[in-house]
This record gives sequence, C-alpha cells and structure tokens, in this order.
Amino acid sequence: MTIDLKAMLHRVVAEMFDENFTVEDTTAGDDPSRPAVRVISHLEEGRTAIIRASYVWMEAFIPELNVRASSSPDEDDVEQDKEDELRGICLVMRAYLRGEGRIEQRRRWFRRGTVPVLIIDVDGHQWRLGRNWGSVS
Repeated sequence: MTIDLKAMLHRVVAEMFDENFTVEDTTAGDDPSRPAVRVISHLEEGRTAIIRASYVWMEAFIPELNVRASSSPDEDDVEQDKEDELRGICLVMRAYLRGEGRIEQRRRWFRRGTVPVLIIDVDGHQWRLGRNWGSVS
C-alpha cells in the first residue's frame, strides 16, 4: 500500500506544533512526491524550519542558520515507522523554534572562517546540525 506522504506530513506536523507556530505548505509544484512545510515560530522572532518527507528520508532545514537534520527510515511501506522518524525530526525543530539549543562555531575544513553548528538536547539525545550534515548521539 502506498503511503500518502503529504497527508502524513501534515498530520504529524499538526500534532507536534500548536498555535504558537504557523505552518505553511511549501511543496514544490514540480515535485509533489516530496512534500514540505515551513514552520514559523511566534515564540522566537526570526526562527523558521522547513520539514520535508519522502520514502527514504525525513529532513529538517533551518534557513537562517543554513543547517539541517535528516533521518533515514526503512524504505518499506510501514507508515508508523515513517511517522516515528518524522516525529523525532519535529521534536528537534520544535525545540529550536521554542528558543532551545546553542550555536557553536566550527572551523571550516578547507577555507578560512567558521560555520555554525546547532546543538540541541531532546529526549536524552544530543542532535548536532551542520551545514551539510547532522548527527545524533
């Protein structure tokens, strides 16, 4: 059975974000197979997150910091597994949008300067979000 990713994304996001947030559908018209939403915080000015879902990954992107987190659920058709992965990503984004987390500057590998790394502790796990990577410990 095929999962309606857009319906799943909207259902989980509605469950995770209350009236303190505005949720906008940002699914690209040219690629409806990769639904996306933008979540805007009313608690912390200037904080937004874009959350995307697909069969092979769930991703959240924070445009103002240019950092991301992703998760790769099994590529099967078990909707509950995909929802659980999406909830985990949403928990991290909700924490950020509420003002949690800290930003550290990490030196660039090949160029001068630094890049931001967002560190958020959620549910006993530490998420580290970077420009092109993310990790959970």
